[in-house]
Amino acid sequence: MRDLIKHIVYMLMVLITVGTSMPVQAQSSPNSATDQETTLTFREPDAGPVVYAVQEILEEAYAALGITLRYVDMPRNRSLVEANNGRIAGELGRYGELDDAFQNLKRVPFPLFAFEIVLVADRRNCGLCGINDVENLAFISGMQTVMQLLQDNNFTRPTVQALDIQQLNLMFTNNRVNAVLMNDFEARQLGYYDNPHLIITPMLSLIGYHYLHDNYAHLIPKLNAELERMHAEGRVTTIYREHNVAFERMSLFEQTPFYPTVSVTAGLMRDRTHVDGSGSYWDLMKRVFEPVTDKLELHTNSYQRAVLGLNENRFDVLVGGTQTQASIKGVASYTHFDYDRDVHAFTLTQQAMDELLTARLERPVCFVAGYEYDTFFEAGLTYYRANNTLDCFAMLDMKRVGAVITFNDNTPDWNTTPYVEHKLREAYPIHVMFHDTPRGRELRDWFDKRMRELVHSGEIRELFDETMLRRSYLYRSLPASPN
Repeated sequence: MRDLIKHIVYMLMVLITVGTSMPVQAQSSPNSATDQETTLTFREPDAGPVVYAVQEILEEAYAALGITLRYVDMPRNRSLVEANNGRIAGELGRYGELDDAFQNLKRVPFPLFAFEIVLVADRRNCGLCGINDVENLAFISGMQTVMQLLQDNNFTRPTVQALDIQQLNLMFTNNRVNAVLMNDFEARQLGYYDNPHLIITPMLSLIGYHYLHDNYAHLIPKLNAELERMHAEGRVTTIYREHNVAFERMSLFEQTPFYPTVSVTAGLMRDRTHVDGSGSYWDLMKRVFEPVTDKLELHTNSYQRAVLGLNENRFDVLVGGTQTQASIKGVASYTHFDYDRDVHAFTLTQQAMDELLTARLERPVCFVAGYEYDTFFEAGLTYYRANNTLDCFAMLDMKRVGAVITFNDNTPDWNTTPYVEHKLREAYPIHVMFHDTPRGRELRDWFDKRMRELVHSGEIRELFDETMLRRSYLYRSLPASPN
């Protein structure tokens, strides 16, 4: 376990999630002693910040040994065969068990990067989108980890192998496949983590290493020593930071965690978060967190106070937020637990609506404090942030405000004359929000774990009615109901 703890701490500081192969090529005549000591050839690296960072680290380490790296373009799966046969020098970056299947490749001991294999799918198609929830999937040809993962999960539904990341992305975005399996850094590079409707399901955590063919095994001790030196001096960390790479791995919970106190807050919502601790959302929080704490505190506030409470570290958890809400300072659960509704603008006249949409409306625009509906409009409007939607509509009826922004089904019962409506955005998934700290991320991972268990076991039916299960798309992940 030589310096294993040092490497684990290092991995938690930087995201070094590299794609399968970070090519570095050997000379076309690998058995030439002169060429071996001056130039090595690998497969041309895929584009991306993680890949570029790893490439820079290795080029700098090899340069200290007087060796230059050069690259040749070839498919990812072919490079394994070429490297194992000695026609290129090895693999710039591959997962840790590669040498079991390709015995001519020798691993450099320094842990070069860490990554996760993730399943990416649309929540609206498959709910929480576990691997058994998707009808088909695609992955990049040559990803040994993915093929082993499919075998381990007994996945027998249709699969498609793409030539590269661009083709994989086209298959997915054009709805030719239901889901994709890939490295998490590739999913980030493609913007999948930023799309609120896409759910990212971590499947497997791995450590990656640099590999050399037997012909170059004599370089491994010196190269490893140079990488260790670069790490000890902080150079490796600096390179990753310069490429804006950060690393985060999901908690595996080999043992059930325990938290002396967990404090949860939410805005007041009818049938969901009552002041007395009743409601479907509070029932969910109890089912998730009561088994791992001696004291679960539930605090019902106005939504604005709930958001501020999380931001000011007065509460551990905020129930209710979207991934796009910049006002919430924290991290969102990967799993959603509900969907909100379409957000609409309401005015008394079409003229007022036209003025609102062109930022010429003179009267204030009203919405509930804590939301960020001002981001829908250009500069020039004024806003009034109310405690609840009914206050906004009352002021609209009295012409004290010119428009109301809220969910499409929030119009008051007293209204007899239809408002003019305009849809501003579609319904978004609702998440549980946590602090962006080690404890906060662990609480998030525990919620994600339990949420998946509650849904895939069918236990969620005890907490949510059929309307909620359908609105949230969670019904797509439920087991068949017993008859």
